[in-house]
Amino acid sequence: MALVPKISLSLSNKCNLVTITEETSGYSLGVNNTGWGGPNIDTDQIATATVKVYPFTYTPTVNAVGVGGISGTTFTDTTHLSGVFQVGQYLTGTGILPGTQIIALLTGTGSNNGGTYQINLAQSIGPGVTITGSSILDVYVLKSYTTDVYSSQIASPTPGIFTALVDQPWTQLDGIYQIIYSIEDLSNNKYENETSHELFICNLCNCKDGLVNKLLNACDSITVKKLKEQVDQMEMFIYGIQSAFSCGDFDTADNILTAATTYCQTLSDCGCNCGGC
Repeated sequence: MALVPKISLSLSNKCNLVTITEETSGYSLGVNNTGWGGPNIDTDQIATATVKVYPFTYTPTVNAVGVGGISGTTFTDTTHLSGVFQVGQYLTGTGILPGTQIIALLTGTGSNNGGTYQINLAQSIGPGVTITGSSILDVYVLKSYTTDVYSSQIASPTPGIFTALVDQPWTQLDGIYQIIYSIEDLSNNKYENETSHELFICNLCNCKDGLVNKLLNACDSITVKKLKEQVDQMEMFIYGIQSAFSCGDFDTADNILTAATTYCQTLSDCGCNCGGC
């Protein structure tokens, strides 16, 4: 047996906030063989746990590697090995806090020995630690040295499904995203969820709802006809995106989503929230 963690993300009634639900649940022989407890680890054996968000076309990529250390909020790339460190990259390495991100260049050019970079989380690491920088869209921390969403849950350390984080910032556009739920236990064993994708079309739905609201308040037949056609078109786009996504045809869903966003943006005063509308 082995733990296979499960997670889901959903928008929190707004396009810029997300709620994360932990769905691993407890081990049950023949029912949930990959859950918490039993022959698998339980939550009090977790050292770190993160939820990482990538584009649906994600392939594992390390953008930069160096040997150095961190003091406070300054990362020093003492001996640069490969690639280019950039603002927005997340740093990983022995002892580094999950969610550590480069937020500014100091003396670092991205590849110079001794270059320094400002990070978002104060800590003390190294020197002499191999540190990698990777491009990830978002990282949400469930367990670290300072965070633990598991211990307070009912039935912990083998909790059922529970809301892990509420109203976390979400800055991505409508699209399909791959979600990687990574857990490392106290013995340095690593566990990840099965391939998981989430579809977010909040802005397109807002666009359609804005058009519906205008349709309900329209007073002349020409405007009613025009708005009805626009609403019908948006509904067709949304249905097509959802249908292709449910069938696992992400390329088609993404192409329809692009067309729908362009259509929304070209509508005059549509009252939607799809960027440039």
